[in-house]
Amino acid sequence: MKAFEQIPQSDDEIESSTQNQEKKEKMEINDTATFQEAIESGNLQEAAAWLERVKSDPKYDARWLDHRSRELMRAFCDAGQLDEAEKYVDYAQNEKGRRGREEKITRLRNQTT
Repeated sequence: MKAFEQIPQSDDEIESSTQNQEKKEKMEINDTATFQEAIESGNLQEAAAWLERVKSDPKYDARWLDHRSRELMRAFCDAGQLDEAEKYVDYAQNEKGRRGREEKITRLRNQTT
């Protein structure tokens, strides 16, 4: 158990915890706001799948994709899923952004060894 997690003490807390888990499992992403909610709730695989589905949609430009991929990469890094995070290096709009993402992943990999 992570240090920030608490064991629910009452029936209400247990029910709330169960409802939050169900919400996390059932979240349907259909816009940027729900994409960000999915990331915040830890539903990273669903957020990643949605980003892949919409990355060629003309209503989302390269700048938007750069920002959303950075958010997703950061979340994967925070979760310690560096192989998943690495998939978003090339989503950066320019070489400086790609280099920064690569350096972050390298730094995190070195910290875990």
